[in-house]
Amino acid sequence: MNSPPDTTRLSFDEFKLYYDSTEKVTDRRLGTNRWNYSICVAILIAIATITNWSLSTPGLVWVGLSAVAVLCLMAMRFCLLWIGQIRDFKKLNNAKFAILNEMAPRIDFYKENPGTVVSYCPFEKEWDKLSALNALEEVGSSNIVALKSSNIKYFIPKAFGTLYLVTLIVMIRLVATHWPPSSLSQMTPKAPATGVPQGHIP
Repeated sequence: MNSPPDTTRLSFDEFKLYYDSTEKVTDRRLGTNRWNYSICVAILIAIATITNWSLSTPGLVWVGLSAVAVLCLMAMRFCLLWIGQIRDFKKLNNAKFAILNEMAPRIDFYKENPGTVVSYCPFEKEWDKLSALNALEEVGSSNIVALKSSNIKYFIPKAFGTLYLVTLIVMIRLVATHWPPSSLSQMTPKAPATGVPQGHIP
């Protein structure tokens, strides 16, 4: 025997409060993306600085290259974490809007005269319109459906991860073809010597 549908009326204030929480999730996601982007740029600068320092210090080339390798590996792991954060924020927002869609038909807008105004269920209708326009697609294999253009958020951490991987591969190949690592310091151009040539008397 099927249970009767729940006809409990809901407060519009509660609906509005819950909607505000979805906006805060979006703000948190944008803030997290900006912070992660800054970290990735800082790591790239650190890799370039350490590489330049190690190539100009023959006795410590292997130390600098080892530090670059560790930074690249940590940065790639960080990019995977960043992608996971984006996916989690999308899941959270999808769940929140699903609940808003469930709440909308049962909202009482006026406590003094309940039932006189009903919700138009705008979120549900918006989703149906987007589906009809083929503007939605599933994100990878995570069962998340989002706007097609929103998937560009995944491009930035993937691009950084690819850049770190290429840097690591190039460094490994460079060391393999110029062993021992101290010989790499000879590849850096040296400034021309200045001063009086030997054997020349002014």
